[in-house]
Amino acid sequence: MSKRHSGSARDRKNDSDNPAVESGIDALGFQNSRLKWIISGLILFHLFAVVLPPLAFQTTNASGRSPLVGNLLRPFEGYAQFMHMDRGYAFFAPDPGPSRLIQAARTAADGSVTEQMYPDRDDQWPRLLYHRHFMLSEYLSQIYWPPGPPVDLFEIDPVEAQRWQQGRGLYEYVRQSMIDHLKTENEGREVAIRRLEHVLMTREDFLAEPIPLDDPRLYNVLVDQPLFSDAIAPAEDTEIIPSPGVQNNAAAAGDDAAGDGKAGDGNVSDGAGVGDDGESN
Repeated sequence: MSKRHSGSARDRKNDSDNPAVESGIDALGFQNSRLKWIISGLILFHLFAVVLPPLAFQTTNASGRSPLVGNLLRPFEGYAQFMHMDRGYAFFAPDPGPSRLIQAARTAADGSVTEQMYPDRDDQWPRLLYHRHFMLSEYLSQIYWPPGPPVDLFEIDPVEAQRWQQGRGLYEYVRQSMIDHLKTENEGREVAIRRLEHVLMTREDFLAEPIPLDDPRLYNVLVDQPLFSDAIAPAEDTEIIPSPGVQNNAAAAGDDAAGDGKAGDGNVSDGAGVGDDGESN
């Protein structure tokens, strides 16, 4: 036993005196150190990609994103989008506020119209697919700009007028892309969409009259109309859905056959095509 131990000690001493072995040990240590730095950098990169998108969401206002947060986010934006992490979480808690939905009307081959709600947890499964549809409907309302700008704004503030045009152009582009996709699914037949807002009751209202989360009275039509006018936008710029499905002021006056949403401040009345959006948001 003592001979084997003494031999092992001699081997270690000889290895330590060997420049080649010592150089290999140093190289291995350097590689391990470099690997640790790379892994640490990747972890930090991922953490920044997790933290910055919701921070950008929280610091966005009518003038746009915070320049500081926007510059910080720029290197991580592509990765965050690829990993589906570029989302804001303010609508979940503690005060989620209303949710925005999309209601689509599809015209069948026989001319009948069916309505579909997006998101709808009964149709979009698994849960992640439902959530992706929910993000799309929220995004469409988030980028909404009313028709315009007013002609006078070009003389008062040309920069603001141009920004208005750009915002409206983005909204119309995204809206049309959704319509085109739904048309493709509907074999090229007509599809119309509109935006809905699903409001949450206050505690006082609920105690006064407890109603289900998906009660039709909690759904409001978000009409596309100019900001400084009581008139709705021209037909080609308005989200139109045929009747039935919405009972608005015009319908109450006996004009619901037109189905043109001319009194779009009404509520979804009969629940046709209205599904539970599945979230308390």
